[in-house]
Amino acid sequence: MSDVLWLARWLVVGGVLWLTGCSHQPAAPPADTGLPVERSYSNSLEQRRQLARQLQASGDLAAAAAQWQILTLIAPNDDAFRRELAGARAAISKASGESYQTGLAAWKRGEGDEASKAMLRTLALDPSHAEAAQVLRDIEKQKISRVQAGRAARVRREEEAAASNPPPSSVRPPEPHQTYDVEQPLAMFLAGDTDGGLRELRRYVEANPGDRTGRQRIASVVYEQARKVEGQGAREQALGLYQQAVSLRGDAPTIWDTRIKALRKTLAGEYYEKGLRVYRSDIAAAIRYWEAGLRFDPDHVNAALRLREARLNQEKLKRIDDEKARR
Repeated sequence: MSDVLWLARWLVVGGVLWLTGCSHQPAAPPADTGLPVERSYSNSLEQRRQLARQLQASGDLAAAAAQWQILTLIAPNDDAFRRELAGARAAISKASGESYQTGLAAWKRGEGDEASKAMLRTLALDPSHAEAAQVLRDIEKQKISRVQAGRAARVRREEEAAASNPPPSSVRPPEPHQTYDVEQPLAMFLAGDTDGGLRELRRYVEANPGDRTGRQRIASVVYEQARKVEGQGAREQALGLYQQAVSLRGDAPTIWDTRIKALRKTLAGEYYEKGLRVYRSDIAAAIRYWEAGLRFDPDHVNAALRLREARLNQEKLKRIDDEKARR
């Protein structure tokens, strides 16, 4: 028994020594206190605050307001950011209102160019300013009417001159090219009045069908805006703008056609995936998604097959419901 006791004591001592040795192993690194993250967060806020103040000092109130808006979202409990945002919005409202009134007064005096500049400044400050956009459209309509009236008067004079002194040749000299300024509708379009700008640009194209260079320039501006919108994730809106660009130009360069086709396939794929996600829970919604996808890409085979299957199943469910209702 003494040997057994000695062995037990030796094991206990050995275990203690082993545990003691373990206790002298290198300690684990201290936990991350989060201070670098907090410091980075504070630096980010400070940089954005400085940027907002610089923009506001330079007069770019819209961009400054956007930065203050971001800061209020990042730090919703910061009252100072909310006050700065409110101040920027008040400054925008005041400046856009003054610019609009200046343009309105200029238009009433018959100073169309000055009125246009003031209204464009108003839209640059506040793209949603509907009154300024409407004045710009009215100014453009007035320009179009003047061009068309001048063209009609010139044609009448030429006809009267030809009747009194017919030319020796039956070939009539080509009519001189007449255009009106496209800068204003382009500025309207880029300032945010997309519908109004496109409407005036189409009027320009209709009034000047032979201005090939002008049409190409207009279409290029619309196409580049479509690319910008697509980059922001608004794919359906971008597709509409691409199609407008092709219509304004009168044809589609290969690179434009390729991009439009690729975007159509992308949209069709997105709607196909949406349909798959809701098919088991909402068959009607799935059908709507697949129908929309096929409008973008009629050759999407999987969408067509799924749509056919869904419609058949929908009919079956309807028959079952009708039979239950009759019982």
